[in-house]
Amino acid sequence: MTTETIPTDANDAATETVAADTVETVRILGTSSCPSLSGKSTLTYNISHDTESQTQIQVIGNDGGGYFNSDWVTYRNIQTVLAKQPKDITSGTLRCLYPSKSNNSPGFLAAVVKAVGLVQVSTTNPRCYEALDSAAFLAGVKTLMESAPALDAPPKSKTLTLKGKPKKA
Repeated sequence: MTTETIPTDANDAATETVAADTVETVRILGTSSCPSLSGKSTLTYNISHDTESQTQIQVIGNDGGGYFNSDWVTYRNIQTVLAKQPKDITSGTLRCLYPSKSNNSPGFLAAVVKAVGLVQVSTTNPRCYEALDSAAFLAGVKTLMESAPALDAPPKSKTLTLKGKPKKA
């Protein structure tokens, strides 16, 4: 555990200790790109495994300039959402994976999920998607794990815990 002592106030000699929790790292298995759902931009994304052996997806780039969140989203969470609503999937269906984040993020994730073969355009509504069997995706991830060298990945964000004396009012 890493600790750092920082002053709590410029005029106060008291200090607080900031302790970082165990840093969880990821092994990036591959980086790829795909068109956005609108086709107006190209998205770049990572597929990784974390220390708990969970497959994750992260949108890392958009050449169209729209804002997005680059948090890792686990395959397990994506599958849970798709299992609850296997048909008529829209970017709004994936909104729960990005609470209080950029409105573009669910749409960009939907484009990535389509690109990796977890959904396809609906046969009844061209504006919606339907879930596919994930066996091909999982087989691809397994192949990447067995063959791909680990790419450098920054650690996941640290959770900081403040300890020390409370400030006097």
